[in-house]
Amino acid sequence: MRLHPLRTGFTALALALVAGPLAADTIYLLDGKSIEDVSVGTETFKEIEYKEGSKKRTVKTDDVLRIDFSAKSQLVDRADTAAADGQLFDAIGDLELYVDGMIEGGKAPRYKWEPAYALNRLVELYTQVGDAEGLIAAADKLIANAPESRYVPTAFLSKAEAQYYSGNAKAAGDTLKAFKAVIQGQTLSQRWQLEQELAALVYDAAVKGKTLRDRLDKISTKAGSQFPRVKNRAEVAIAESFVEADKDDSFAKAEPIFRGIVENPKADPGTLAAAYTGLGDCIFRRAVKESDAKKREALMTEAVMAYMRVVVVYKDQNRYVPKAMFWAGRVFDESTDSEDKDRAQKLYLRVMREFQGSDWATEASSFRKR
Repeated sequence: MRLHPLRTGFTALALALVAGPLAADTIYLLDGKSIEDVSVGTETFKEIEYKEGSKKRTVKTDDVLRIDFSAKSQLVDRADTAAADGQLFDAIGDLELYVDGMIEGGKAPRYKWEPAYALNRLVELYTQVGDAEGLIAAADKLIANAPESRYVPTAFLSKAEAQYYSGNAKAAGDTLKAFKAVIQGQTLSQRWQLEQELAALVYDAAVKGKTLRDRLDKISTKAGSQFPRVKNRAEVAIAESFVEADKDDSFAKAEPIFRGIVENPKADPGTLAAAYTGLGDCIFRRAVKESDAKKREALMTEAVMAYMRVVVVYKDQNRYVPKAMFWAGRVFDESTDSEDKDRAQKLYLRVMREFQGSDWATEASSFRKR
């Protein structure tokens, strides 16, 4: 379905349509290579079309890590600038204005890739601000209005994740079933079959313990070196299953898995945030049981560094940041140093302020000194 801009006031329309200089886009590939100084055109599930000089070429979508677009419509460009500056709600407002124009209006976008790109950015930004309702609405718009976009598979997965962690496991299951139908109908690659299978397994509360780990291991094996991001996510889920067992030996089994993932350059940010958080858990578990003072201090330092890496480097990963922030506070609280104690209190306060209503905010409040 082709998307069109809304015929609104002159200023909004001008902002939506006026673009910068001719594109000199860069396509970054999973193998570490890049295709530079090109003009990206149509993007689909299976391939991305681009022009290199006067020649038209294509690259498989599954081979692409990301694309940097040099020129965008002003609303989209302004939104990306605002997001980079931490003004997430301003960015969301500009993108919503652009998207509504594209969907409801009658003029074709200047860049074929841009409406789906803007919708995907909305999904990402609603994830960052923790707005599950907004995320789900943006994902639905993307799926309905750009049904062959390369962003559609991740829209399904993001929507299912938001539904599951909002407490609606049935809705998440229905979303994943709809995604499976798209995979089969469009004959998408094995990557997406594995992604769907992995999500359906992780969101199935009835599958636990060794049964869960065995099934996750099969997905990891299938993914292998061909789909490293899927493999790493499956491995994280295995390690998290060990941690949930809450036994010393299970933490010992989880730690090397987490360490392997944080050292893997092909793990995505969400997987790395999960792995660093889990690694912090494992190290902290060892630290509190260590009787040697010097070893204990070294372990505490390593644990807090793992947690704080999530807080600082992966700050848009809201599933893990509040937990990492809280446990970094707990590590500092274990110190006898007054400055560390102060750091702990500041971290508890941040969790309470930035993640109001969350379980981690409740936990932090119980350690916060009045």
